[in-house]
Amino acid sequence: MKSLVFLLVLLGVFAGCSSSSSSVVSTPSEVVVQKVDKDDIRDVIQKEKMVAGLDAQPEATFSVIGEGIPPLDTVSPAQAKALAKRAAMADGYRQLASKLYGIQISAKDTVKDAMLKSTVIEARVHGLIKNASIIDQDFKDGLYRVEMELKLDKDKWQELFAY
Repeated sequence: MKSLVFLLVLLGVFAGCSSSSSSVVSTPSEVVVQKVDKDDIRDVIQKEKMVAGLDAQPEATFSVIGEGIPPLDTVSPAQAKALAKRAAMADGYRQLASKLYGIQISAKDTVKDAMLKSTVIEARVHGLIKNASIIDQDFKDGLYRVEMELKLDKDKWQELFAY
């Protein structure tokens, strides 16, 4: 008798599983796939005012001045000037990335015996800079200065930073 009841319960469970899975398969899919182009996205951005001041300028210009000094252990004055220029350009790119993408700051304080023992502050910049141009450069008094500029049109600016 127990086996018969167990068999009926087991049969009822399997029958319920098979009927529910077949109903899921037989229902039509409600997922709608729609292609969205960039113009639609731009219209939504403008209507929802996701980026402030879109109508102000058709182009955004970012300019920085990078500075670099030559290392002390160079072989020639030409090498010193080339390395100082490379350092100045790297500083300029870092400044452009920090303007566009922001800076991540991490800080750590060490306290011992209720007194501050040490503080470490770390700043990181992550970004991709393309098509920056050098406007002006000079090497005077051991300091290489590079003025760099990056221009982004309104459409590219919206595509990259409207989130």
